[in-house]
Amino acid sequence: IGSLFSINLNAQEQQADTLKPISNFKRWYQNLLPTPYDGPKNKLRIPMAVGYYDFDDNIRDLQLLGKLQPEQSLTIRPYILTPKLGYDSLLAMIDPEFQNYGRLVERKHSDIQLLPINFLQKYNSHHPYGWNDGPLSFSKGYQFVGSGGVYMRWRNLHLTLRPEFFKTASDPYETSGIWGQRTSALSKLTLGQSSLRMDIGPLSVGVGSQNLWFGPGRYSSLLMSNNAQGFNHFNVSTNRPLKTPLGSFQLNVIGGTLEYNKGQGFENANLKLYGNTDHTNYLSLLSVTYSPTFFKNFYLTANRAFILPTQEKPSSNLKNYYLIALKPLFRNEYEDNALPIDQVLSGSAKYVFPKEHAEVYFEYGWNDGSSNSRDLILDMSHSAASIYGLKKIQYLTEKTYLNFEAEATNMSQKPTYLQRNAGNWYVHGNGGFINENQILGAGSGWGNDVQTFALSINKSWNKYGIKFQHIAHDPMGVTNVLAYDGGAPYWDDYAYGIQLKQKYNHFLFNLNMEWVNSKNYLWQNNNKVSNMYVFLNAIYLW
Repeated sequence: IGSLFSINLNAQEQQADTLKPISNFKRWYQNLLPTPYDGPKNKLRIPMAVGYYDFDDNIRDLQLLGKLQPEQSLTIRPYILTPKLGYDSLLAMIDPEFQNYGRLVERKHSDIQLLPINFLQKYNSHHPYGWNDGPLSFSKGYQFVGSGGVYMRWRNLHLTLRPEFFKTASDPYETSGIWGQRTSALSKLTLGQSSLRMDIGPLSVGVGSQNLWFGPGRYSSLLMSNNAQGFNHFNVSTNRPLKTPLGSFQLNVIGGTLEYNKGQGFENANLKLYGNTDHTNYLSLLSVTYSPTFFKNFYLTANRAFILPTQEKPSSNLKNYYLIALKPLFRNEYEDNALPIDQVLSGSAKYVFPKEHAEVYFEYGWNDGSSNSRDLILDMSHSAASIYGLKKIQYLTEKTYLNFEAEATNMSQKPTYLQRNAGNWYVHGNGGFINENQILGAGSGWGNDVQTFALSINKSWNKYGIKFQHIAHDPMGVTNVLAYDGGAPYWDDYAYGIQLKQKYNHFLFNLNMEWVNSKNYLWQNNNKVSNMYVFLNAIYLW
C-alpha cells in the first residue's frame, strides 16, 4: 500500500489536467439533495445486469481506457448508469456508429427502453464444468437460458422487467462415492434480472431478483457472484458514489430469501444430496466501499453476510434478524455458537492506474467469524480464502487494444487446518451459503484453487482471445497428508480455450470454448479424461 501511495502521488500530478478537483462543500451539499422527480438525473438510469448479459466487461474496459472516470469502484454491482453516462452514451463509447432503436418513449417524466434479448447455451461433453452462469446447473449435457425485457421509468421510479426461462441438463456421467450425482433436469420461468427501485438523491430503496456481485474479482467473488440463480431481496443502496469531504462512499444493505431444491445436488457438497431442505434461509448482507480523497483511484471494500433460518415472527430488534449483519464484529459480543446463524465476511482493495490503463486488486475473507481480536491475530488464516488479480490494457491502434487478465482464487484450507480444522468455504450447519443448491460466491468448486490467464485483442464490440485455467480440486479436503500412503492423488484440471466476440448488424455473438484435460479425475490415480466445454451467448441489441 505504501508503494501504491507513492505511485498515486505522482499519478495525481500527471492527471491534474484530466481529473476533476475534489468537490467543495457546496457541491457536496447539493449532491445530497433529493433528485427532482422530473429532473435529468433520472433519465435512463438502467442497471447493467451482472455477468454475461449486457456490457459488464465493456464498462470495466472503458474505465481503464480513460473513457469512464474512475469514480465508480465497480465492486458493487449491478452498475447503475449515471446522468453523465446514459444508455446511449455507453453505446456510443463502445461503438460510435451504433444506433439505438429500442427507445420507445422519451419524455420529461417517463422513459421506456427495450433491453437486449439473450439466448445463452452451455454444453459439457464429459462431466460438469463451468460457472458464473446464473440459473444453469453444474451438470453434463446441453442447457440454455433465454431472457429479454424492458426498462421503464416514471419520475424517480425505475422498473426493470427482465424474466428468464431456462432448461438445465441431466446427462449421465462418471461419478464416485464422494463426488458427483446425476439429478433431474429443470425447466423454469423466473423473474430473472428484474428489479424495482426508487431513487432519492444518491440513495435508492428497492426490491429485485437480479444477480448481484460484491468484490473486485473478474472471474470469482468470495461472497456474491452470478454463479447461482438470483434470489428475491430488498435493498437500500447508493445509486452513485456518495461524495463527502473524507471521500466517496458506496453502500448496499440487502435482505433476501435463499431457497433449496430437493432434486438437485449441492455444489458445496461435491454435487451430492444431503441435509434438511424443507426450510428457507434468510440472508442479511452489508457491503461498504470507501475511496479516500487523499488517495485517488483507490477503493477499500468490506462485505459481511449472515444466514439464518427464515422466521415467521422475527424479533422486533432489527439487529437480531433483518439487519443482523450490523452486529458487532467478534462473536464474543453476541455468542452465536448455540444459534443456527452463520456468517461469511471479506475485505478487498483495488487500485486503478488510469495512465497505465491497468488495475490490481485482492480480496481476503473468512468463512467463520473470529471469537475476539486475539483469535483473529493469532490465526488469521483460519477459515480464510483469497482472490488476487490484475488487468492491463495496451493500445495497439487508436481503436484496437490488447487486454491481459490474471487472477488466482484460493479456496482450500491453509496448513493450520492440521491444528484447527475449519472445513471448506460455504459449508454451515444450516445448509450453507447457497441458493437453489448453488454456491453464491466462487463457483469453481468446493474447496478448489484456481489460476486464470486470458489475453485478447479488442476493438469496439469484437474480441479475439485465448484463455488458460488450472483448477486444483479440493487439495486439502480429500488428500490426507497424514495417511501412511499420502492419501488420495491430486485432481487437477487444465483448460485451454478460445474467446470470440463478434458483432453482426444488431446481433452480438459471444463464444467461450475450452478443452479441459483432467488428471486423476475423481481423485482416482491415472484416471485421465477430457471434456469439451462450450459457452455461446447470442444477444440482440435493439
